[in-house]
Amino acid sequence: MQVSLPSKQKQLPKLAVDVMGADFGPQQIIAGVRLALETNASRIGRLFLVGDENILNPIVQAEGLSRESLIEVVHASQVIAMDEKPLQTLKQKKDASMFRAIDLVKQGAAQSVLSCGNTGSLMAGSTLKLRTIPGVERPALASIIPTRTHQFVLIDVGANPNSTVKHLVHNAILGAYFAKAVLGKKAPRVGLLTIGTEEGKGNELVQQTHDCLKQLNGEYLNYSGLIEGFDLFEDCVDVVVCGGFVGNILLKTCESLFLNLKEFLKQEFERTYLRKLGATLASGVFKSMRKQFSPDKFSGAPLLGLNGWVFKSHGSSKAEAIASALNMSLNCLELYDLQAISSAIEMANSLLNLDEKG
Repeated sequence: MQVSLPSKQKQLPKLAVDVMGADFGPQQIIAGVRLALETNASRIGRLFLVGDENILNPIVQAEGLSRESLIEVVHASQVIAMDEKPLQTLKQKKDASMFRAIDLVKQGAAQSVLSCGNTGSLMAGSTLKLRTIPGVERPALASIIPTRTHQFVLIDVGANPNSTVKHLVHNAILGAYFAKAVLGKKAPRVGLLTIGTEEGKGNELVQQTHDCLKQLNGEYLNYSGLIEGFDLFEDCVDVVVCGGFVGNILLKTCESLFLNLKEFLKQEFERTYLRKLGATLASGVFKSMRKQFSPDKFSGAPLLGLNGWVFKSHGSSKAEAIASALNMSLNCLELYDLQAISSAIEMANSLLNLDEKG
């Protein structure tokens, strides 16, 4: 009689959360962890909450998580403020909650880290401790931007303000694999952001990057070509590639515009009784709009290109945004193929001689 052996069960991912250093304190982050567990507990192996245990333990208990077997508080005695310089924090705050959370990934105790803290320190600490995957020189921050009909990945949104051709080509590959995992795109359309779609538009960096991406089009990348600002919200591409300087400005402009439009509509509909009545009748429309365009829906920008997962959320993130970021981290851990992307980067470097071009 044949006896069938049970298949080896895949180990559930373990997530580290830097609970200190956010604008609203640990309360909102731990509340977000509770929300994430309500829908994703079956997908999580462990959740490490990193910070001052004297502050965290009472909040964990108040949120009803003290008996949750998935939760483990990891003590860290220091906190990195938003205005501190990254190099200074690396030297003087080795026991900061952010760095202790990254250490958990470095040691293999966790597979990802989420932080709402100082972006510069997060990037510097992550790059120093985790290092980039083979072939990648600089990591890049990716963000998902919602539109009325779809979403697209914007990369880089601030990790590397001074990009080279090599960095932008790598961003295209990193962003494409991220779009596959999070947006479910089999062959994500990649576009390079510039000031016009005609050949020759843009500065020298854009033109050289455009030439390289055209060579990769096909087997290594689904490159759609140059795109401009008018194209961003028209479902032309799934991944928008740009330098970190431009990307950060674009990201914050989009978020600010949404909030400004939201407040404008609120004020205008409250001016008269008839407008208030109209707002009541259109409440379903506004709910759909808020759900589609809210920045909280796609909170959590991954720092791509590292030997481990690092996610950055806004310092002002509230519970819903934290839960969304943790959900995104789970999707990436389950679907993003680091080995495949390492091979793609290696092939791109070899094909285009990017090590010599820089």
